[in-house]
Amino acid sequence: IPRPPNAFILFRSAFIRSRKISSDIEGNHSTLSKIIGRLWRNLPPDERAEWEARARLAQEEHRQRYPDWRFSP
Repeated sequence: IPRPPNAFILFRSAFIRSRKISSDIEGNHSTLSKIIGRLWRNLPPDERAEWEARARLAQEEHRQRYPDWRFSP
């Protein structure tokens, strides 16, 4: 069972799906992560709060779907 996504993972996934990055960079995951990380750190607080709310919703859905799941590394 996968872990529920956090706010950054949701943001990163949506950003990649939006195709705002050229295909040259998209194949280079190191560069892509650096770019998206910078964007994430510079997000205005209200936009970041929106992603945090989406993460809470995803976590709640995960809890309902897998009630006995516990993270164990």
